[in-house]
Amino acid sequence: MVKVAAIIQARLSSQRLPGKVLKDLHGKTLLERVIGQAQKSSSVDEIWLATSAEPEDDLLEIAGRRLGVSVYRGPLDNVLQRFYETAEQSDADILVRITADNPLVEPSFMDQGIAALRTQGLDYVGMEHVPYGTGIEVFTRQALIQAAQDAISDYEREHVTPYILNHPEKFNMIKLQPEQKYLQREDVRLTIDTMEDYVKMFKLFYHLENQKIEVTLEQAIQYIDERSN
Repeated sequence: MVKVAAIIQARLSSQRLPGKVLKDLHGKTLLERVIGQAQKSSSVDEIWLATSAEPEDDLLEIAGRRLGVSVYRGPLDNVLQRFYETAEQSDADILVRITADNPLVEPSFMDQGIAALRTQGLDYVGMEHVPYGTGIEVFTRQALIQAAQDAISDYEREHVTPYILNHPEKFNMIKLQPEQKYLQREDVRLTIDTMEDYVKMFKLFYHLENQKIEVTLEQAIQYIDERSN
C-alpha cells in the first residue's frame, strides 16, 4: 500500500518576521491553520512537522505535538537533509512539501498533485498559475533520496527541491494548473512573509470568520477582489 506523508517545514527564526509560525491568526496560530489545511486533503495519510534542533524550536515541537502531528527535528540550514531525515522517519512513498507560512495552502492541489504523480508514474509534480502561497510540491521519496545524496551546492541544500528541478534529465516531472479556472490566480498573494502580509491575512480571517464564512481559497480570492475594485 502506497503511503503519503505531508511534511510541513517550519522554524521560528524567520528573518523578516521572527516567530511568525506561532503568531495568532484570528484565534488559531499560523501553524494550526497550515496543519488544518493539510488535514483536509483526502490523499494524505499522515502529517509531519520538520523543524530544527535549535533551542527556540522547542516551542514548535511542543505546538506540533499538541496539534496531533508527528515531529522531527534536524539541521537548521540544511533543509534538504532535514526533509530527507523526516521522510525516512515517516517511511512514506510519496511526500507533499508544505511551508508553514501559508495558511491557505490548498488541499485540492495536494490531491490533484498526488493523483497525477501516482497515475502518470512521475517523480515530481509542482503547481503553477496559483495564488502565491497556496501551492505545494509532490515527489517520491526515491527522488528525495537521490537529491539528498547528490546535491552539492549550498542553495540546493538550503532548499528541498532545487536539485530535482535543476536535473530534468534525471527526474520525470510536470507542472499542473488548478483544475478549477477560478483558482488560476497567480496575481493573488496569500502568504505571510512580512508584517504587512500578516496584517492583511489577519484581517481576511477576521472579516470572513466573523460572518461565519469558512475561509476557503475561493472565499479568500473573492474577499481580495472585492477590496481591490
